[in-house]
Amino acid sequence: MSRRGLGATIAGGAVVMAALVVAAMGQPVPLLSRPVDPETRAPIPTFTTLATSTSTQAPTSAGQPTPFDPSPLLVVLLQVVLVFVAVVILLALVQLVRSLLRRRPQLERHAEPDFAIPLVPSELLRAARDHLRGLETGEPRNAIVAAWIGLETSAAATGLPRLAAETSREYTERVIRVWPVDSERLDDLAALYREARFSVHPLGESHRERAVADLGVLIADLEHVAARQAEQRAAEAAAHAGGTTGAPADGQATGRRAGHAGNEGA
Repeated sequence: MSRRGLGATIAGGAVVMAALVVAAMGQPVPLLSRPVDPETRAPIPTFTTLATSTSTQAPTSAGQPTPFDPSPLLVVLLQVVLVFVAVVILLALVQLVRSLLRRRPQLERHAEPDFAIPLVPSELLRAARDHLRGLETGEPRNAIVAAWIGLETSAAATGLPRLAAETSREYTERVIRVWPVDSERLDDLAALYREARFSVHPLGESHRERAVADLGVLIADLEHVAARQAEQRAAEAAAHAGGTTGAPADGQATGRRAGHAGNEGA
């Protein structure tokens, strides 16, 4: 059943139910009865030779309609119809809800691919240390702008591709966020760069101190990541070297055991 069909069924059932309820609660209209005129004319008086007398007819009271007394069969029939309409509406609503639930899109779960964090380039660390030293000298505005532009150049040297809609600042932030660094420090350093680059009010030593602190934390985070990556590479190299050297040792031990067995047999 389509949505339009369900809507028509529900609307029709509601109209029928409303009509039946109104018919059951209302009183019948007397179609064949004629209301009695409360004032009737008095008859023409009759005259006799002996005395004159007039006879008048008392006005009759207004006629009252007879109360409607429905038959039990009609009441039962009305109740059956009402129950039938209610059941039809309920079934239509259930069908509509089931149809809507079936059409709800199902979310599919996909396993996220493993993302290997790239190695921290030594050039990036070396350039960041140079920019940190450059922040300590010169005018604060120029030092902050030069430090951020140096980070942009170092980020481009990592080889990570730049998106077409990205600005150089957005690209630098995305590259630095590849590694687990302090995001608040990175955001603050980027905000200082925008303020130094596009504002006209003077920047003081407090701005320089913020930039030095932000860049120092970022360098410490990158050095920590680089140290862990170096330890991991050393452990993998040691495991690989142990696996390649262990095979000849096992072969030599097997050969010695076979030679010892041959000597005992001789």
